[in-house]
Amino acid sequence: MLNILARAFGPCALCCLFLSAMTPVAASTADASLAARCPAQIGLAIDAADTAAFEKLVDIDAILNEGFNIFLRDLEAMQEAGDIPPLLALLFSPAAMRNAAGEQIRALLVNETKAFVLNGVASGAFAGRPPDGRAAQGLLAPLFADASTGRKEIRNIGVPRGKNGEWLVPFVVHDLGNGESYPVVGRLSPAHGQCRLTAIENLDELIHRINEERKNREE
Repeated sequence: MLNILARAFGPCALCCLFLSAMTPVAASTADASLAARCPAQIGLAIDAADTAAFEKLVDIDAILNEGFNIFLRDLEAMQEAGDIPPLLALLFSPAAMRNAAGEQIRALLVNETKAFVLNGVASGAFAGRPPDGRAAQGLLAPLFADASTGRKEIRNIGVPRGKNGEWLVPFVVHDLGNGESYPVVGRLSPAHGQCRLTAIENLDELIHRINEERKNREE
């Protein structure tokens, strides 16, 4: 699952969304324009290997933590079905415990994944340049063994739809490292005169798809 999160973005199906409340038309139009530009700005930050800009535009902590919540929720069922390698199950199982030790392990895994993603941006690997960061080693190395470090291109940005004061914007992340295209619906929140990607709406589908891709490669 962490190789999914290391790609920073993931696939999900576009749902039919309706506004429950409307702000004034002028403000709503301006906010929608900011939301529509955000995915392209994320792409520019990746191309420029600008981690400061990337972190302003993407709440990577929130996205990673939500991904871990989903993964840990389904961990037992995945182990029983043989859908997760034993070593990764060994790493993740303590993180699912609701105690201080579990929280420490979870924080370690989240921080290591975040470091992997930011290194992919900072090194230029996600912009298509040869990676120059140090490869993951030791016990945590299996977390990133299958993670694509190829160029990430943001394409096909769609029309924002309002939801509870935020915006849902569909776009596609094409990963030149593995040749896959991932339809994304990002949740964008207004922040300091711009919008920030704070969540991926269908992260369940993201985790399921990438896990299926991993299993297919192993067969």
